[in-house]
Amino acid sequence: MDHRLGRLLAPLCLALACSGVDDHGDAHHVADSDDGTALPSAAIEAPYLVGELSCEEPSVAGAVERELSPDEETELPPPSGLTELLAQIRQQGGRPTLHFDTRAAGRLLNVRVPVRADQVHRTADAVDDDVALDLGALTVRLTHQAGTAVGAPELVLPATLPLDQVVVLKTYTRAANEDGLGRARLAMVSVFDRRDEQAGPVATLAIDDQLPQAREADCDALAYELASEVPPVAVSFPRLSSCTVDECAKTRAAWLRANHDLHRVRQMLEFIAASPPEDRAYLWAAEGGSEGGERLMSYESDDVGPNTALAFYFGPYAEYRFKAIRIAYERLWRTFHDHEVGGLELDIECTPDGPGDICNTTKPGGHHAVKSNMKLCEKAYTTPSQVFDVPRLVLHESMHHMFVPWKDNLARLSPIMDTHTHGHGGLCAGKLVTDKGYGLKKIKHLASYENDRGDDCWHNNFAFRNNDTFAYAAATIGTYIRFGFLARWPLEQAPEHEDNLPDPECGMAGVNTPPPGFSDPLSKCYKSGGQLVCPGAHSPGDLDIGVICAPQ
Repeated sequence: MDHRLGRLLAPLCLALACSGVDDHGDAHHVADSDDGTALPSAAIEAPYLVGELSCEEPSVAGAVERELSPDEETELPPPSGLTELLAQIRQQGGRPTLHFDTRAAGRLLNVRVPVRADQVHRTADAVDDDVALDLGALTVRLTHQAGTAVGAPELVLPATLPLDQVVVLKTYTRAANEDGLGRARLAMVSVFDRRDEQAGPVATLAIDDQLPQAREADCDALAYELASEVPPVAVSFPRLSSCTVDECAKTRAAWLRANHDLHRVRQMLEFIAASPPEDRAYLWAAEGGSEGGERLMSYESDDVGPNTALAFYFGPYAEYRFKAIRIAYERLWRTFHDHEVGGLELDIECTPDGPGDICNTTKPGGHHAVKSNMKLCEKAYTTPSQVFDVPRLVLHESMHHMFVPWKDNLARLSPIMDTHTHGHGGLCAGKLVTDKGYGLKKIKHLASYENDRGDDCWHNNFAFRNNDTFAYAAATIGTYIRFGFLARWPLEQAPEHEDNLPDPECGMAGVNTPPPGFSDPLSKCYKSGGQLVCPGAHSPGDLDIGVICAPQ
């Protein structure tokens, strides 16, 4: 593990160094087995991620549970193609696993910028319309007719493409040098028809050194340099207001990290959904590990290692809870890319200055008291735990005003909230506690409480309706992946259901290098020029699925 990771992650640790590097500077020691062959070490040290930023719960007005109407679904369909792919791997004697490859971290970023109707300027005679689109690094003019734009590059689009249906894709690159990575620079601007993005770009503009860029105003480039551990990804940023350039960069760096982390936990859920039903409880409780097959550990807490399993946050596996959790994360993903909250457009406000604002009274890290308006307070920009705490905060706040459908005995639509009233004891009616499920201690309580009769007293059902549970699960797993501690999941395979052993030659052609036209069922990212750009991809089109074969 790079020594720089220790310095970067140091604020996340409580007392001990957490770089994962031992006295010999090697994070991947191997031991000798009885027959002299090398075996992976039992564990690798990783940081104990503890959130310090507090949150503020919005008004609970309207946040009332109700019965679900018959036409509302309580489950998602299996991810297209993934069930078949995993089954094919197993049929060929392999054992599928998620493989998180971060070797290309910090090298490529695609930012989607949709054109809004209020940005379109129509000429007085209504002959043409155009958009002067501020992309941070430079302004480009989008038009249907070539003109005489001065000082701004021009992209001429087909007359059949209304300008308010345009999506501009900004591509940033960072070149490797002897000190690591150079500065982020805008390298390409591509224009897509949002009604059919799969068709590829309708116009492109390569940005060279002859075209000056206003780097000091390019918040996206600065954000990617702050979040340089994020692998290649496509992202869409929500509107920001009242932000300095520094606050803008830190906010978007947190959004980038949270977008990655959310993607990763959803990959795990999709993998479980595409696996045989008899394997799902096992996978739900399965831990992940390092590239070398070592489990994660920490001298600070026994939680590290177990906290790479979904059961750590949400409690024991139950099919109805799994379905509800999967739906909630799917809705959160849509919020991250569509920026829609209850029919309103999400925006983020930096350090509001109103004396009565919660940021300036109780002074939390952030709040989402007004639907669609998330506010990040001064603490979010001054905490030393930018790489974990602020992405967790952004995920937490984005889940307010969200309802999740689920069905145990009765189909319900329940709000995801911070505050829950939970009972304890033999009849689940004693020691009633009403509190906010903030922080790992309370998250673990909701996930693991049992009375003497083995009854969880509805705690597990509160776990999947608790904001911080979703935020901690995604941010912890995602942070471990971003910094190279977590590279494989599950670390161990489910018990075999076949009599035959895995075939040493089980590797499938097309798994590591997919055939033309095949896209990773787990990618869920947008395309750039017809190529997939998704977290973990070492090169366009790479899969996040690995195959474990029997040792020869």
